[in-house]
Amino acid sequence: MASRRSVELQRTANRFGFIFHPLDLGLFADGFGDADLKTKRPELLKQVLTWLKPFRRAVVDGIRSPTGAEIQGDMILCPLLPEQMLGLDDRFVLDRLAEAGHLAARYGDKVLGLGAYAATVGRKGVHLAKSLRIPVTTGSSYTIAIAMEATLTASRAVGLPLQDATVAIVGATGTIGYVCAALMAREARHLIVVARNQQRLEDVAQSLAGMGTATVAALTDLEAAIANADVVITSTSTPAAILDVATLKPGAVVCDVSRPRNVSAENALLRSDVLILDGGIVRPPGQPDFHFSFGLPPGLAYACMAETMILALEQRYESYSLGGDVDVAKVQEIARLGRKHGFSLATLRSFDDEVSEAQLHRVRAARVRSRRVRAPQGVKIQLTA
Repeated sequence: MASRRSVELQRTANRFGFIFHPLDLGLFADGFGDADLKTKRPELLKQVLTWLKPFRRAVVDGIRSPTGAEIQGDMILCPLLPEQMLGLDDRFVLDRLAEAGHLAARYGDKVLGLGAYAATVGRKGVHLAKSLRIPVTTGSSYTIAIAMEATLTASRAVGLPLQDATVAIVGATGTIGYVCAALMAREARHLIVVARNQQRLEDVAQSLAGMGTATVAALTDLEAAIANADVVITSTSTPAAILDVATLKPGAVVCDVSRPRNVSAENALLRSDVLILDGGIVRPPGQPDFHFSFGLPPGLAYACMAETMILALEQRYESYSLGGDVDVAKVQEIARLGRKHGFSLATLRSFDDEVSEAQLHRVRAARVRSRRVRAPQGVKIQLTA
């Protein structure tokens, strides 16, 4: 039975909603709290997912800001896998997300966050926002802020000064990748932007050239780019792992912001001399309880979730990060608001486990042994597929 305080909070607190979806069938089974689902045929389960309606999986509570503000949140499960979000008819997917959004509105949520691929469809939330009466945010601004903080923290921990480093941004034509590149142009010595679309990549490289002191190179060849990089930040909408750790320099640091991951856990085991970071993992203030497992340790949240929480605590009921409307100023503002309300970067994590001092030592030692490779100079477009 809910406590009296919990019931009162449900009636009066600023509420947020968050739409999420299972990243794989295992998390789908966890979402339903039914381990037996993991034994069913994948083809059957995928078909069943298309029949299911969104529903509230849990109520998040225990989030309390140092300012005294408290919030509760409704976790709305949209039961579609990443490949279904991308591969099914756009109208079908948007209708499912709209159903989830209307459900959040009925629960009294005042701002709605979008997780994983829910944040990429329909022009990154723009179409969905038009169909709802509550503001929508993708959480991209705070995701960028936390990814940058994690990358800077890890780089210092392995003895890598960014002012001497070559940094590659994979997915640089996307919203998160582009703003990360703009921020890294001020920090790094060399910047390599990576994407598949040649013309868009060239435009990105040209726009970044004057943003900081870093030289800028643009490559469509992923392997060539990361082979030259001391630091890699990867954020793509590809539902499969695309980065092979065999190509990385010894002592490299990789911040994987993508969910599903761009680096697979199996592939990462091949290299103990590089550090693969989980990007965008946050510790909200108070004693947050999600009342179910979505793949993170208890009390931790993804940064896209945390942005929605911050907006609710601040009573900023607006579509903060939507479509391509994300820039450096917004990233800096939401980072400041996060600090105000007691949000912090979780300890450095790799594939959901805390990074140990032994791991950091191995990467530091590998850097000392390795020979630095100088990055390509200036804006250069490589015409490869």
